[in-house]
Amino acid sequence: MIPAMKFVVLNLFRRKLRTLFSVLGVGIGVSIMVALFTISDDLVGQVQQAFETQRGDIVVLQATAEELESDVPLHYGEQLSAAPGVRVATPMIAAILRTDADFDDRPAILYYGITGNNPIIRHMEMLQGRPISDDDPNGVVFGWRAWEILQEKMGAKAPVVGKPLALMDVVTSDGFKDVFGKPDNWDQMTEYAKKIWALQRLVKELGVHPDAIKEESPAEYEARTSRKAPPPRPNNFLGLPMDDDQYVKWLKNAHGLDYDPADPVYAYQMKMSLTVRGVCRTGIMLQDAAVFFHLKIAQIIKGKHERTEVQRVKVDGKLVDREVVRQPSATNFLIEVQGDNDEARTAAVKGVIEHVNTRIDELRAVRSEDILQRHKEIEFFEKFGLVISLIAAIAGAIGILNTMSVTVYERTREIGLLLAVGWSRLRVLSNVMQEGLLLSLLGGSFGVLFGYLEVQAARTWFAIDGLSGELNLERSAHALGLALGIGSLATLYPALRASLMTPIEALRHE
Repeated sequence: MIPAMKFVVLNLFRRKLRTLFSVLGVGIGVSIMVALFTISDDLVGQVQQAFETQRGDIVVLQATAEELESDVPLHYGEQLSAAPGVRVATPMIAAILRTDADFDDRPAILYYGITGNNPIIRHMEMLQGRPISDDDPNGVVFGWRAWEILQEKMGAKAPVVGKPLALMDVVTSDGFKDVFGKPDNWDQMTEYAKKIWALQRLVKELGVHPDAIKEESPAEYEARTSRKAPPPRPNNFLGLPMDDDQYVKWLKNAHGLDYDPADPVYAYQMKMSLTVRGVCRTGIMLQDAAVFFHLKIAQIIKGKHERTEVQRVKVDGKLVDREVVRQPSATNFLIEVQGDNDEARTAAVKGVIEHVNTRIDELRAVRSEDILQRHKEIEFFEKFGLVISLIAAIAGAIGILNTMSVTVYERTREIGLLLAVGWSRLRVLSNVMQEGLLLSLLGGSFGVLFGYLEVQAARTWFAIDGLSGELNLERSAHALGLALGIGSLATLYPALRASLMTPIEALRHE
């Protein structure tokens, strides 16, 4: 080690307490930068990753609609799969179920409808059970955070992996009273009245299609039970389906049938007989708080399933009812292209997009990463990340500037003594600058470590699973470089000022 640097190091360790506080001051400033840089990057990265790594190479949408409003009939799947360069084309539904209050941290429940070849499945880490499968279209998979919320709010009624899932238990449970809302007389209502209220609310206010809450038909009942189906439940004088007691009496009096609604063999079931298939972790906050259905079930919930509807149209000046067949559809198709390397895949993506956009007028193909640019929310997140980074840089810079300035000002008398014993002004300036850089380097290194620990603490204590579990090397290098730059500037002015003093002035400094 050269003598000058040895003197600098010995001088720092000679004043251990001052050196310690200086390193802490710089380190805290750098840790703020590292922590906030990492958090802002990870928040934006979460959304980007959901689009770029779990949406295949290309997203195909309805030509005249944005993503959530898009409606793409499933029959386009054959055309898309046959397009040159396409390896697989899979339909998907992405939708929300509105709520009165927050589910997790937003007033809606995000749900997906996917098939067994969806790219999302490859990114699922199954914590319990198994992923979505085409062999079990009634199976439901929960993101770990959504599952955690259900366990907290539903108590004894909480779902169990491998067991049936009753949507009514979710909507009517006491824990979800604030989430889904309840009438003032809820506690005085019978269980059947609660069920009817919840079913109506799901359809009229929360965005669920009426077919999702229908009971099976008599033919479906007989196929399931091998018994002759009892007459379906009629409405009472209020226009609502009879409750269990009324229905049992009506069957006995009108048809001479004994009926036990509590026995699942006798009772009609809802058409959607769901089963909890598993619990997963995707590493993306939005999806870890989401629910994954098979496409066939999500189509019914969203109203994108095949069905016949009666519409009233005007013919010759008169309104008449006509049956209209609705074809099954999805929100979009995800396309993965062929290619053994990046160059081949890039060419394939370009070719498929051109093929879809020029030959299928009703559809629009977009690169998965490009679709981000169409969302104002993404632009907001990017600006938010920039603002957070600037705040972090300013906060860290002020801390470093203050620490280094005070440190050098405190040494003014010492500088005067060095000048008095014959040190040149250049040597004094160089020595002080080296000490400042070394302090900044030590403090910066400490700050990078402490900033990483701050992020891990936030990730653990506040259950922010979307925050990175790894050190952001690029941002840490930026913060460390900024610390050295600001430390140099903060050291230069007071050091230059002190070195230009006469020894007498410096020694008199208080």
